[in-house]
Amino acid sequence: MAKKQPQNQSGLSAENVDGNVDKIREILFGGQMRDYEQRFADLEKRLTKNIEQISTNFEKRVDRLNSGVKREVEKLAAQLRDERKARKDESRQGSKEFKELAEQVESWCVELEEQIGSETHDLRGVLQEQSEELSGMIHDSHEQLSKSLTVETRKLGREDLATVMSEVAQRLKKNAKLPDA
Repeated sequence: MAKKQPQNQSGLSAENVDGNVDKIREILFGGQMRDYEQRFADLEKRLTKNIEQISTNFEKRVDRLNSGVKREVEKLAAQLRDERKARKDESRQGSKEFKELAEQVESWCVELEEQIGSETHDLRGVLQEQSEELSGMIHDSHEQLSKSLTVETRKLGREDLATVMSEVAQRLKKNAKLPDA
């Protein structure tokens, strides 16, 4: 059994009404609707084309940016390598110069030690000579004084010696008065 379509007051079924409404719409708005549909299709094509162009341009710009960034990174990496190499070379050169300076200072110290040793030896020799000379002079002076004293004591008589001794004794006393000479 077939179902019956609900009918409205005029006795038309819903399908018929919908179909009639579509026909009426087609008659009234059909040209405009087709025009709108064509416009929407054209607009959609243009939007799709523009989106594709924008996407392509964006990808190109990103690629250019990436390549630019890569170049800059490579350039900076090369500069960094060069600077590291230069610093290593400077460090080696500085170490070499420091080593040479240390060797030169050590050489100067050795020369200075040798010079001081030589001068010390020379000074000791001179001091030794002067010491021997002074010892000889003292010895000669002692002998000369001893001889002079011996000669003078022989000249001096007993009485003169007694007078000198008593005079010395009186001078050694605290409140002693000296005889007039």
